[in-house]
Amino acid sequence: MKNKGFTLVELLGVIVILGIIGTLVTPLVINLINEGKEDVNAMQQETVKRAAKNYANAHIYSLEDCDNCVVATLTLRDLKDEGFLEEKELKDITTDAKIEDSAKVQIKKENGKYKYVFPVSN
Repeated sequence: MKNKGFTLVELLGVIVILGIIGTLVTPLVINLINEGKEDVNAMQQETVKRAAKNYANAHIYSLEDCDNCVVATLTLRDLKDEGFLEEKELKDITTDAKIEDSAKVQIKKENGKYKYVFPVSN
């Protein structure tokens, strides 16, 4: 009678090969996940800046008229209340921290052009 199945050496060989593949692939997958998180944060910041740009376009005549200065400082709550930003929670994906509605966005005018800064460092 012939036994069918794998020997212990064959099973250990497969386990070693899978371990090697796992060792090679794991850092690549972790790197891709981290890059994805950074991309999500960058897109989120661009969305907030775009909302501030829309706000500036809608309120162009009420903004301070100066050059090389901050013409407006808004909070995320301001942008949400006026409908320029969706009413949803923003999160820093890399740290898993909530971005509060009190976070500030600055609209600056430099050399005749508007610049939008988010997040504003205090």
